[in-house]
Amino acid sequence: MINIYKEVFIVAKKDNQTSKQGLNRRSILKNGLGALGAVALTAGANISVNAATNKGSTDTESDKYDYDVIVIGGGFAGVTAARELRQAGLSVLILEARNRLGGRTFTVKRDGKLFELGGAWVHSTQPNVFAEINRYNLPLVDSTPGTIPNLLWWDGDEARDAGMSGIPPLIKMAVCENNAPESEPSPPLATYQGFAIANEQMHQFHDGATHSFPLPYDPFSTDNWHNADTLSVRDRLNQMDLSPSLSPIIEGLLGSAVHGDFDQASYVEMQRWWSLIGSDIARYSDSVSRYSFKHGTRSLIDAMLDDGRPDVELGTPVKEVHDLGDHVKIVTSTGKTFTCRSTISAVPMNVLSTIQFSPALSPQKIKASEEGHAGSGVKFYIRIRQNVEPTFMLASEEEPISAIMTMASPKEGTIFVAFSTDPSQIDPNDHQQVQKLLRRFLPDVDVVDTLHYDWHLDPYSQGTWCVLKKGQLKDSIPALREPQGRVHFAGGDIDLGWRGFIDGAIATGNQVGQSVARLLNARTTPTYDTEKPIAGVNEDTTLDQCTVCHSTDTSGKASVGPNLRGRYGQPAASANNFNYSSGLSESDLTWNEATLDRFLKDPAGTVPGTTMGFGGVKDPSERAAIIEALRALK
Repeated sequence: MINIYKEVFIVAKKDNQTSKQGLNRRSILKNGLGALGAVALTAGANISVNAATNKGSTDTESDKYDYDVIVIGGGFAGVTAARELRQAGLSVLILEARNRLGGRTFTVKRDGKLFELGGAWVHSTQPNVFAEINRYNLPLVDSTPGTIPNLLWWDGDEARDAGMSGIPPLIKMAVCENNAPESEPSPPLATYQGFAIANEQMHQFHDGATHSFPLPYDPFSTDNWHNADTLSVRDRLNQMDLSPSLSPIIEGLLGSAVHGDFDQASYVEMQRWWSLIGSDIARYSDSVSRYSFKHGTRSLIDAMLDDGRPDVELGTPVKEVHDLGDHVKIVTSTGKTFTCRSTISAVPMNVLSTIQFSPALSPQKIKASEEGHAGSGVKFYIRIRQNVEPTFMLASEEEPISAIMTMASPKEGTIFVAFSTDPSQIDPNDHQQVQKLLRRFLPDVDVVDTLHYDWHLDPYSQGTWCVLKKGQLKDSIPALREPQGRVHFAGGDIDLGWRGFIDGAIATGNQVGQSVARLLNARTTPTYDTEKPIAGVNEDTTLDQCTVCHSTDTSGKASVGPNLRGRYGQPAASANNFNYSSGLSESDLTWNEATLDRFLKDPAGTVPGTTMGFGGVKDPSERAAIIEALRALK
């Protein structure tokens, strides 16, 4: 059994601002339990507005409105922007549609382990997120195996084996200066059969990347890439004339990055990523799948919240944004109205067109949002009963699963993370289908559990991480970044550097937050009390595992699932404002202590045919606490 979770502590000197964080105060949130199919760690859970609590401005203009700035969207871009604005002395409100913060990052806890259902990996090659990691002294974990994984690929008929089990560790790249964990030197990754093939294919595929993007963080510094922007990923692969038996290697690698249709995804987008990491396969692998947050991505969200202390209102989708010339009026779908001097839209590119703007968004913005980007695949975790050596498995983009890699080896079994480019071809909840596909590579293994989140079905995401379609870099990104009046735009989808990554979201949040602060002539020092608790925070996280998908407010309105208020003691599937699955509708359950305990432990086993993506809560004490909380929701 190989333990692949090696802690990497980032050593950074705290500055004066950081010393005021008081991060320990929120330890219960950082270590509390919650779930989606498990136990969800929902950053900032149960935060609500306390009007004007963070108002630091004293000028007459600020006093006319509810807030100086309202940020729409509580992902990394929105939270970063809010922090920057608060530290400039401005009053800020974050309006988040979901019942949690984090956007397309989502930390859950299951069987004592943390899983990232959205964005996960970070690296020193990503300067913005790494600056934040050092700023808050956040520990990372190394998610690579202790040995180079055995490389397998499916050639259409059988699995081929590069035969590399037991190879010594790779030379670990420095996480930051003088703080990299020591390891014994070993030959470069590309010297091994299989990975040597992958290295050759990746260099061939990305040929000309450094010419296209000599300054990858400033793609518009040249127009060298314009011709390549007319190509899709599939177009470029067709130009390479690859051997059918070997093409699954590069298609599997690209599938885990593109995460969508190869016929739509931009070849230029892949070239730009390749340039960002220095055109090297080992560094590429490190950058996109090496380090993750020890306490989950939400640990950075929490640190930023503690630092900036904006007001936050969860479960509040924005319906309308009216730029009235001297201020902005925002109308939410819950019927609330807010006014502010300026607003920042930090919602995903695919979601932007669902909000009504007045004056209307530019035609280019609307077109880009309605087209959407290409990121639409599935990322999910697989747990098998057996302990196996670290393994990296690849298949053609057209296969239901294009890439599978070892993530952890707990005491019993092995955990993999898997990627599919097409959600219509794979149902992660279908253990038999997943097992059949996994057995192509590892015969006789038994799948015991899976865990995933359907980002393409999430109305506030409508896709996974951003991968531009061909032509969008030239035609869409400049327009999406352009402010309109008092409305400004941020988000990982529109960054010029690590677009589609946490780093890109933070980069735009910083840039736009500071820009808006300057436009509003803000002070440069915070005026709020860093010792004062964040307004409206309720540290009781008992129902976080439920409120990811279910509302508990008194309106009775449903969310992804039915409203939970008043359900205890009632027949299952009896709420009249929700369309239940046939399995639950045909059950004869009444929700009491016994039935809830059975259902929470094993939803699919208790109600065959339920469509709820929930794997169950294994700990009896956790189930009891949830049941008691549900009983209290009158």
